[in-house]
Amino acid sequence: MIKIAFFGEAMQELNDEHLLRFGGDVYNTAVYFKRLASQADVHFVSAIGIDEISQAAQTLWRQQGLSLSFVQTSTDKTLGRYGITTDSHGERKFCYARSDSAAKQFFQLDTQHNFIESLRSTHFSHCYLSAISLAILDAANRQLLLDALDDFKRAGGKVIFDSNYRSVLWQSEPATPFYLTAYNLADYLFVTDDDHHGVFGQCDEKGIVSFYQQFSNKLVIIKQGVADTFVLNNKEIQCFTVPKAEHVVDTTSAGDAFSAGFLAAYLYSHDTQQAISTAQQLALQVIAQKGAIVPTTIQIANEG
Repeated sequence: MIKIAFFGEAMQELNDEHLLRFGGDVYNTAVYFKRLASQADVHFVSAIGIDEISQAAQTLWRQQGLSLSFVQTSTDKTLGRYGITTDSHGERKFCYARSDSAAKQFFQLDTQHNFIESLRSTHFSHCYLSAISLAILDAANRQLLLDALDDFKRAGGKVIFDSNYRSVLWQSEPATPFYLTAYNLADYLFVTDDDHHGVFGQCDEKGIVSFYQQFSNKLVIIKQGVADTFVLNNKEIQCFTVPKAEHVVDTTSAGDAFSAGFLAAYLYSHDTQQAISTAQQLALQVIAQKGAIVPTTIQIANEG
């Protein structure tokens, strides 16, 4: 049975409809993954406050089918918030307010180190995190997590890393060393050309593919927006055309949905073509609606 931990931050999504919504890269992926892999034991690992918004979030997250047994509670912090503006093409810009985010203090709140010990004892089969998951932590707790993931991997666990890069979160120190550490730890890598350029500098498509070929023992999925998607697997390079989106409203969680779709399909089928198809179709449904978490109908075959 797949037992997967998604470690990261969820925030309140501010919207014109004044609806209570939540989003965040890892959280979005966890929700969409659970929809596709309903039999999997999916844990969202984060922290909340004791306020009404936090309690509402916890209720909603459970309704999404997520296990919250590792969620920590802060008495003086709460959820971060973010607002989104989109242009006529659905491309988005974010405005964050996360200085009081409880997730940043996760490891101070988890005083018994329950999550760390669960990783080290391979309580989970997989652990998913993003560069944002690392960036919101202070240096000591970031290293604590990376060391635990190293132990987790050595014990047979599978690490999944998404390259989501937010320059504002890396102003106090360079991101490159932490990305390389995470890349070497991960068994599955989801990267984009934009993230790569932000961390490692500009290069062309050939240069990006060449860079990730050094991680030949990983499964690397390279997304380039509407340009071709590449999958590197055991030195084999596969190229997939991105289908044209007929209706784009909001691209907020397109990448998160893509990662969820690919991962859910691949973990059950080990078929790259099926995984890419599922990922693309799920992302197309998501970008046709407004918000990070939206209704979807995509399913995967042969779950179990």
